[in-house]
Amino acid sequence: MIKIKYLIFFVATFGTSFGSAKSTDNNNYEKIYTLSPKEFRTILNYYSENDNTDSAMLCADIQASKYGKKELSNEESEACCVSFHYMGIIYLQQYNNYQLATENLLKAEQIAKKHNLTQLQVVILTDMSILTATRNDLETNFTYCKYVFDNFSNAFFFTLHQIKSTPDNKKNNTEYLVISLTNLLYLAIKFNKANDVTSEIKAYRDAEQRQGACGNVAAVMCDAVDFYNAGDYDKALETLQTPLTHPKFLNDKDFIQMKYMLIVSQYAVLVKSGKRARALRLLLQHEQTLREKGMNFELLEALWLIKQHYQADGNKAMADKYALQYYITKDEFINKSHAGKIDQAKLNLELEQTREHISDMRHHYQMQTVMLWSTIIIALLALALLGILWVNYRRTKRTNRLLYEKNIALLNEGKELRLTAKPTPVAEHANAPDQDGPSQADRDLMDKITAVLESSPEVYGEDFSRQRLAELVDSNVKYVSRAINACKQCNFYMLLNEYRIKEACRRLMDTEGYGSYSLEGIANSVGYKSRSNFAAVFKNIVGLTPSAFQKMHREQGTAPTHPES
Repeated sequence: MIKIKYLIFFVATFGTSFGSAKSTDNNNYEKIYTLSPKEFRTILNYYSENDNTDSAMLCADIQASKYGKKELSNEESEACCVSFHYMGIIYLQQYNNYQLATENLLKAEQIAKKHNLTQLQVVILTDMSILTATRNDLETNFTYCKYVFDNFSNAFFFTLHQIKSTPDNKKNNTEYLVISLTNLLYLAIKFNKANDVTSEIKAYRDAEQRQGACGNVAAVMCDAVDFYNAGDYDKALETLQTPLTHPKFLNDKDFIQMKYMLIVSQYAVLVKSGKRARALRLLLQHEQTLREKGMNFELLEALWLIKQHYQADGNKAMADKYALQYYITKDEFINKSHAGKIDQAKLNLELEQTREHISDMRHHYQMQTVMLWSTIIIALLALALLGILWVNYRRTKRTNRLLYEKNIALLNEGKELRLTAKPTPVAEHANAPDQDGPSQADRDLMDKITAVLESSPEVYGEDFSRQRLAELVDSNVKYVSRAINACKQCNFYMLLNEYRIKEACRRLMDTEGYGSYSLEGIANSVGYKSRSNFAAVFKNIVGLTPSAFQKMHREQGTAPTHPES
């Protein structure tokens, strides 16, 4: 049994109104559909024990609908088998719908065989035998049928085999072993076939399966058959009367069917022994008891036996009287069956609505599963992407910090900022520098050029050119270009950019003097007409963009000092 809290929860959730499909919403269907096999068995047993058949049938149908729709565990398959078996029994006992009862029991038997559910196979085979016997009695007016006889014999030997092969289920299987044997012995005595059950009696005694009240009755029936076969009818009759006169044998309402079989067996023995008057009195008395208890099916057989008895005695009037009562009762029984089928048709409608809800719910589950996995995959991809971005961010930040610190160090030392590979020197005139290095004249001129670049504000003007530089150093363009190429291995514009960018770095870090300047304003202040050109040159020389450099300065808080010239 599952914990009591589960039982309280489901009983409170569904209640006795669960039998109406209109009062059951999708949420309740979903809860039932997702019950574990153990929880389902508990709820089904609860409804069954409290005669809440509709709710039990709905639960069973919902559980049974899982079979064949997806891969099930052994426990889930067993729960489906229990569901089909339960529905088969209800169709038999309450709706008298033998077709649906047979279909559900056969389906349960199929599942039990496929999944090796031996305990359920025993129960189903026994119930199938009872179903076959009941249907045959109604169709043939309670006449002998070897097929029915053989069914109980097969059920008996199959159950006995399961008891021997699976001792763990011995206690449960013994009950069904006794039921099969008792029905078989009852038929043997009633139809004078006692000689055909000797092997079953011997097997039962050898197995020593006598257990409880049912076992006591089976043992009594075995003894009665032995006396019957030996011709000792008085002893057989006395043996059959024992369970009815001693409470220790039968004292529970659950054994009322066995009491009926014992009485009919006594009737058969009395007839066999020639005591027909006593047999008739027993049957007439039994008829009244059946009417009082409302056992209509058993009453049908009793009326038929009385009719047959009077007919054999030549009392046509009484035979006709009881024949009429038999057919009236049978019509009532059939009409009740029809009424049951109407109720069952209503239930079928509810079951169909349930199946539609389950189908919709299954589709909803599939969509939820797809959405869930899609969300998980997208989330994982997003996390992976964020991880990559974070790693790149950290790497870039570290690189930027190192570049910033290196540039600050160069600024502090008054060195050039060129961090990228220097390009191959470009000759701005036909006369290339000598292979032995710059001449003294070139070095002297370069000193003048450097002094101008470091001190003249004209360097940061947009129109500053080689011509103007040559004028400031009292030389000409040709000699200025040669000196720069010889001493710095670069052209005029490259050298000019280095000085402008060096000044731009200082201004980007000078929050007091240039804190209000935008990047475009800084670019214009050092001689660049466009921000994009400024950013490209800055990145090429410093290794960082102007904005990244400015941000690193704010984070590091390091400003260059002005080295002595």
